[in-house]
Amino acid sequence: MLLGLGARLGLAEVETYHIGRGGLSWSSQADIQNGTVGVGGALQPLELRSGQNLMELLRAAGQTWLNGSPSDFTKPGQPRTWSNDGPFNQVNGPLQLVDGDPSSSSEGAFRTARSQAGATFFWDLGAPFPIERVRFAPAPGELDWFIKAFELRVSDGEQFDEVRRPVYRLLSRVEDNKDPVVELSFNGVQGRFLQLKVLSRNPFNLAEFAVYGEGFVPVSSYVSQLHSFGRPVNFGQLVVRAERLSRAATGDTATVRLQLRSGMDDTPIAYFRRDRDTGVREEVSLSEYNNLPRRALYRRDPTTGAVLGEVTRTEYLSLPLAEVGPARDFVQADIREDVENWSSWTPPLQLDSSATVVMPLELPSPREFLQFRVFFNGHAASTMRLDSLVVEFSPGLVSTAVGEVALATDPNPAGGVLAVPSGVDTSFVCDILTQFDEDDLAGFRGLKLTAFPPPVFERLQMGDPLVEVADIEVKPIAEGFHVFFPPVTRQNNQPMRLTFRLRLLEYHTPLNAFLLGDGDVPPHPIVAGNASADVGTGSIHIFATSATPSIEALLSTAVLTPNGDGINDEVDVAAVLTQFADEVPLAIEIFDLSGHRVQELIAAPRAAGVYRETWDGRDETGARVAPGLYLCRVGVSSDIASTAATQLIGVVY
Repeated sequence: MLLGLGARLGLAEVETYHIGRGGLSWSSQADIQNGTVGVGGALQPLELRSGQNLMELLRAAGQTWLNGSPSDFTKPGQPRTWSNDGPFNQVNGPLQLVDGDPSSSSEGAFRTARSQAGATFFWDLGAPFPIERVRFAPAPGELDWFIKAFELRVSDGEQFDEVRRPVYRLLSRVEDNKDPVVELSFNGVQGRFLQLKVLSRNPFNLAEFAVYGEGFVPVSSYVSQLHSFGRPVNFGQLVVRAERLSRAATGDTATVRLQLRSGMDDTPIAYFRRDRDTGVREEVSLSEYNNLPRRALYRRDPTTGAVLGEVTRTEYLSLPLAEVGPARDFVQADIREDVENWSSWTPPLQLDSSATVVMPLELPSPREFLQFRVFFNGHAASTMRLDSLVVEFSPGLVSTAVGEVALATDPNPAGGVLAVPSGVDTSFVCDILTQFDEDDLAGFRGLKLTAFPPPVFERLQMGDPLVEVADIEVKPIAEGFHVFFPPVTRQNNQPMRLTFRLRLLEYHTPLNAFLLGDGDVPPHPIVAGNASADVGTGSIHIFATSATPSIEALLSTAVLTPNGDGINDEVDVAAVLTQFADEVPLAIEIFDLSGHRVQELIAAPRAAGVYRETWDGRDETGARVAPGLYLCRVGVSSDIASTAATQLIGVVY
């Protein structure tokens, strides 16, 4: 045996990243909270109760009011307030109107001799809220300086014009206001943006602007910070607990959606600069990007003329003439998702009722960083609450694990592309190379291979040269198999080759390969790469040579002898459907040579796969058929054409 019997796996314990009840607070992990708050350890849409001023409630929930209009109105974010009066905006300006202090106000900004008609104030609440009442007034002691005529408009934050600005609708227009303290009531209004426009010419003073409502924020969201585990980790189970909330006996449908992604660096965004002269783009850091445009100065090798590197302006001016290099002007280029170092967001996990969900977290790993986001969609009377989110993780078992798959009979295919006929039971090899860069890595003691349809284990080899490993344990699972062997650590690490069988049923078949450690530690993914000089694909994906749908009928025996002796009393019929993207009607039938159907074994929709039925030599009435030849027909009907395969069965008594 190649593996040392004394090898022992290191310690790789399962840990948890726990947010919510019993763990870290949602606010401590938040990057953006749009209309969401932490309540009793849980995360939920903000709930307005009768008599609560939304402006103060947002501030109490940790939202910081910002002064100035958003650069992108369509993107939810922190609440903001601004006006169309430049001088007023340059001071604290509109922030005085939402600070909860009625003594702070616009002061004398709108008490000048000029006409005040057209002065307009704006509020972006950051998310849509149920609005029932709006109140505004001058500061105490300034009650004579109230607004005599005005319009109040609202936008729900869902409709925008051609330049991506909110589309407002009129809530109220008052052309002869007699009340210093204005209170306006509404029914069933949902608003994110509010606009107060002064119609009167007279000077005025404005202090607090208050908004009241009742119910849950209908649409809200949460985006976490990037969480670092300190080192690359493998992800295990995801545990999510959610609860349905309702302010009435019956409520409308409400949902919460959760998505996650993993990354290898501390930013999911890639920033690029462009050389103004050559057009060449290169990735830079965020700080470098923000400092663009800039001129970069370079030093040149006086002998070869090669450009050596960037220097400061002071250094540049002191260089000998022979060492003066080029000066390049760089400007900001595109910003895009960093798809090389960050995964896509997972498909949404959606919940619409109280539940606890436990599921494998299928994210690329081992990776150091994790981010998640949550979307709430409900109504004023009903919503969902996310009680907790728990991610299981453990350090990687090895530093790297790469694999590549090829035909057992042709490990170096032309062009490096692995393509085989579909529907044929075929032997493949998967060469695996692992690397240990640190002594404290736990190592592994097994492999897991899954695909559709499930692969079947044949043998495992290790070493250089490869030798078959006898001391193994194979455990078939629904999606493939596990194979266990003596522990592999840094001290006895060696190349591996796994041989397995697989019948391709689809044009593209990805293999999922993992290293297995001790206990419940998450499996360590094996990624595509150059694992062996003997295999030339660099891939763990298999393609079929044709994408044309086909069907095949396979029989366990060509002669049926239903005499009760236990030998060929039944015939097993396997229908092999390949390259069918959706379910198609499948029929397995037995006919006599005159074309009369004597038995229907199955008639049901089926997708690509292998389906097995049994015929015992009886017709549809249950009587035994006469000796002779019969046709077994396996057929499907699709929206393009009908396809069938037939096989002869002899019945002998």
